[in-house]
Amino acid sequence: MSIFKSGSIRGAYGKDWDYETAYRIGYNIPNVIKGKKFVVGRDGRNSSPEIHDAVTKGLIRAGCSVTSIGMIDTPGLVYANIKYGFDGSIMITASHNPPGDNGMKISGKAGLVISRANGLKKLEELVQNPAGPEIPGGTDTVLDIRESYLSVFDPYIKDIDKSLDCVIDCSNGMAAIMVNSIINKLPGNFIVINEIVDGNFPSHGPNPTIEANLSQLKKRVVSGGADIGVCFDGDGDRMIVVDEKGNWISPDIITAFLGLYYFKHFPEKRGSRDGVLYDARSSNSIADFIAELGGKAYISATGHTAMQEGLPAKNGIYGGELPGHYYYNDYYNLDNGWIPFLQVLAVLQSEQRPLSSIVKEINRYYFSGELNFDVPAGDSVIELIKREYNTGKQSYLDGVRVDYKNWWFLARMANTEPVLRLVVEADSPELLKNKVEELKSFIYKKGGKDHV
Repeated sequence: MSIFKSGSIRGAYGKDWDYETAYRIGYNIPNVIKGKKFVVGRDGRNSSPEIHDAVTKGLIRAGCSVTSIGMIDTPGLVYANIKYGFDGSIMITASHNPPGDNGMKISGKAGLVISRANGLKKLEELVQNPAGPEIPGGTDTVLDIRESYLSVFDPYIKDIDKSLDCVIDCSNGMAAIMVNSIINKLPGNFIVINEIVDGNFPSHGPNPTIEANLSQLKKRVVSGGADIGVCFDGDGDRMIVVDEKGNWISPDIITAFLGLYYFKHFPEKRGSRDGVLYDARSSNSIADFIAELGGKAYISATGHTAMQEGLPAKNGIYGGELPGHYYYNDYYNLDNGWIPFLQVLAVLQSEQRPLSSIVKEINRYYFSGELNFDVPAGDSVIELIKREYNTGKQSYLDGVRVDYKNWWFLARMANTEPVLRLVVEADSPELLKNKVEELKSFIYKKGGKDHV
């Protein structure tokens, strides 16, 4: 299977790709992103220093000026790309993938994600051949951006003036780089766990959307009587929340929750903007709640590019995706994990009531969460689903979403593996159970099986 996915490079390092591949990628990046000035960062995976070295040397051989900023979260690297006027950025990371994997997230000017549609396919073709001749002028420098990056969060830190009890799980990933600098500026009591960067991820996997990876956080929240718990993924661009009872809160509900920040407690922060974007996998609770607050909610396709383009087009303030990405018009229309963390704290202190109570008011429906199936012939199964459920209103922003009066579902293929992802929402738990079982049965009959 190719390491060149729809929006990133990712695969088992030492098996699916190696140092030479990384070197060739570095050498050929200027053929995909026109320019000579690049900034490179990395996560804490065991292979990241080696890949960083290979990419840097490849870029230098291609005559590029390379600035290395060391370990940083992915949003921090893209911030440096835009803030300091680079032509592009390369983040060495496999995000939430297992420890043996690694990869790259590549962005061009203004943080534009390089995907298969605008460069990764070409890059994949170029790296099939050895690197070309050395081009003079390549350089390598080092830059520490952390103080500059930290200043991005000061306006949100200033919103918080009351004490809360919070547990933060860094997942032994990149959130550990910034966590102490941020919480040291905040009132309240903070317990930080898994704060040592460790590419083996010894406490739990780096994907916080898998509830089993939240068990440690949930226990610490409940045993310590905390008001809230949050967990970041491996490269620090996603944030997941648990309430004071240790219950996981679906990120789409947090997307709605953030409306309280802009439309109720800090309306001056939104100016004349009134749009909120959410991906097609997310609950209808978002549209209902945002409308009640006086805003306008819009369904978006999944992915960075859709949000980057959709926020300014829809007069958007912010947007959210089901896996826990939150995008901000004030942050170059890009995602960041620390901004929603601070906003959730600000809303919680302003509401002065338990998080679970607020969430109960927002969440009006019964939601399956994302269900995953191994489906080798996934695209053909999606087509069969379209035909089987042709009496509902169909939309195709991301796979197929079919809306009925009292329920809806979305089926899509994963970007990086032959996995069909399904979400279902209904007005009642009975209807939800019925429709989930119905769709599962259909997928099983077409050759699918539960993804482990």
